[in-house]
Parts: sequence; C-alpha cells; structure tokens
Amino acid sequence: MEPKYILIVKVPRGLVIRDTPRPQGQGGTNMRAVPVGTTLMCYDIHNIQGVDYARLVPQNPLRPEWVRVAEADHSIEYVDVIPIETPLNAESSALVSALNRIAEALEKIK
Repeated sequence: MEPKYILIVKVPRGLVIRDTPRPQGQGGTNMRAVPVGTTLMCYDIHNIQGVDYARLVPQNPLRPEWVRVAEADHSIEYVDVIPIETPLNAESSALVSALNRIAEALEKIK
C-alpha cells in the first residue's frame, strides 16, 4: 500500500502518535511524540465519531500508528495535509489530456 498524503505537524507543542484512533482517555496508548515541523507519511484519513484521524506509515510495520488531524469542529488543525500525486495518477491525467486533444482534433476534421 502506497502513502496518499504527507502530513506536516504545525501545532507548536508537537503531536502525540497513538496506537489507535482514539484519545488517551478512551484507551489510546501514546507511542511517541513528534515536534512541530515533523513530516509524516499517511495512508488514509478516516473520520471517526466526527474527528479526523490519519493512519500513518508506521515506524514498525507490526504496530499501527494514528494521529489526530484536527479537532471535531476544526478549531485546531494539528497538521497540514498534502496529497501525494502518484505516478499512476500523473500518467492517467496525461493520458486523459492526450485523449481530449485527439477528440478535439477529430471534431475539427468533421
């Protein structure tokens, strides 16, 4: 599975990475903390009980890692989310662009 997003920690106090997408008060275990400016790779973002959590590419593949993306009301955004353009997406958009140019050329010939 390829990462889909790059996350950049933007809160001054840093960010806590947990083993599950839930706060410590609901059973989430703190695995490690990362400072502001840290770049993390993310597979997907899930909305769980109204809160966005990112499933990270873990340091240890046997232990999942999750971070909170923002508060439920988006009053605090913990990370900047940057989509990664995969080569497949780049190739398919180039193909679509080429097909559109061919279709336009055929329309002009008619």
